[in-house]
Amino acid sequence: MSHQKVRPHEFQPDPVFPRRRRNSELHQRSRILRGVPTPLSKAIRNLENSLGATLFERNAQRVELTDFGRTMRVHFERIEDTRRKALDAAKVAAGTSIERLNIGVMCTIGPRRFGRFRETLGQDHPEIEVTLHDVTSMVIPELLLSGSLDYVFCARAARHDQRFQAVDLFSESMVVAFADGHRFSELETVPLSEIAKEPYLDRLHCEFSDDFLDFTKGSGLTLNIALRSEREDWILELLRAGLGVCVMPTNSIILDAVDHRPIRDLDNIRNLELVMSAEAAESSTLAAFRDTAAAFDWG
Repeated sequence: MSHQKVRPHEFQPDPVFPRRRRNSELHQRSRILRGVPTPLSKAIRNLENSLGATLFERNAQRVELTDFGRTMRVHFERIEDTRRKALDAAKVAAGTSIERLNIGVMCTIGPRRFGRFRETLGQDHPEIEVTLHDVTSMVIPELLLSGSLDYVFCARAARHDQRFQAVDLFSESMVVAFADGHRFSELETVPLSEIAKEPYLDRLHCEFSDDFLDFTKGSGLTLNIALRSEREDWILELLRAGLGVCVMPTNSIILDAVDHRPIRDLDNIRNLELVMSAEAAESSTLAAFRDTAAAFDWG
């Protein structure tokens, strides 16, 4: 695979079902702002309380620095620079050159292709130690902009937002998954009308979940929801047990006893990307990770 050009990136939903996803994400944002904060949000609020002023202006659309926040950012950057220099000095004193990166992986992305990538990264850059963090799409912008994560593997639309940059990795289809021996095995493609006749297992963290349900309703169909779960591994085990069917990305199907087919009435491709904050100070370690991911053959 050739080296991909880094391009501006926006965390907006894929355009397949734009209206419903936009409403869903705004609803989730409003829940956070009404008092269901993430651990990072709690830490920021504690810092604001200790400083006696507000660092961020929060609304349903985005989170931005206040004038006070922009002033303090200069001082925080100096503190962070001092911290990094201290860590570098400690590594020299300890005789180690291990570089640690915090990498987010959207929880709906299957691990199948990442084993080979990690092997390649280890061979080319044995000094890089990676910690993977399971993240949902709602918290990715906050974690990247705060510096809590260095990069995130995620599925987002390619829209313009100067706060982020993205490297294209690969595309994958959304298919209907089911147990081996299911009647769908005899079909080349599966109509939505046939999916609606089966018990359906709903993946709550899937970025397509709400939109797919609305899409079926708009087609005059109603899915028979047998179970909803945030756990991808549970969904796969239930599929293998023959307890329902599910729409999911092809690379998330990691059990041999689970088969899949294209959906006849739904042409849905999602693009997987490596995303970073455009304002993050880039080190040689970050550049090495990005370049390795861009050059890797994800096929």
